Amino acid sequence: MVAVSTKRKRIRTKFAKHEIPKSLIYEEYDGKPMYYRGYKDVLNQRKTTEEIMGESDTQAIIIGVLMNFLFDTIDRNKYFIVTNEVGFHLKKRSNISSDIVIYEKAALQNHTFKNKYFEIPPLAVIEVDIQADTADFGISEMDYYGIKTKKLLDFGVREVIWFFSGTQQQFVARAGQDGIISTWEKTVSVLDEYQFSLAQLLQKEGFTL
Repeated sequence: MVAVSTKRKRIRTKFAKHEIPKSLIYEEYDGKPMYYRGYKDVLNQRKTTEEIMGESDTQAIIIGVLMNFLFDTIDRNKYFIVTNEVGFHLKKRSNISSDIVIYEKAALQNHTFKNKYFEIPPLAVIEVDIQADTADFGISEMDYYGIKTKKLLDFGVREVIWFFSGTQQQFVARAGQDGIISTWEKTVSVLDEYQFSLAQLLQKEGFTL
């Protein structure tokens, strides 16, 4: 029997900036790119770009449940809901994206559209987990939540609400107020008008996460 040698492909862990395509950039903070979680798997040809950019099943269910509630509840003559990684241009070389945003409808109707990221802040932003590789950016996930929340509030967003599937906790931050951490069972207020509990919404839809 003749032994056949197989060459194992070397898995790289470090890449020069010029080797990473712009399509793998998730967000940009003051000119420093933050890449999608799993971008190294794409560069090592272990995954496709689409695989790392897609929402997880848990994230998709939570966003879907929240969107159903918002569409059924808020005054859509007054407010407009946008989803699917909505991009914001905060300033030069600073661009971030969000899962669900709520705008005052009149603000969008008076907006001049340029086929670019939004340069006007929404009233509210809702985030579900993260898709960013924070380790390579040099920060922890907790630091990322804080940095992104502050950037959004400084941009002019009135309230930022995070939902974390791993711990089933939520974090609510409003301009000029201390942030509040609680569990999914606690009621959350959006736009000072609409209240809900994520745990109850999931139960109503028949989902157990």
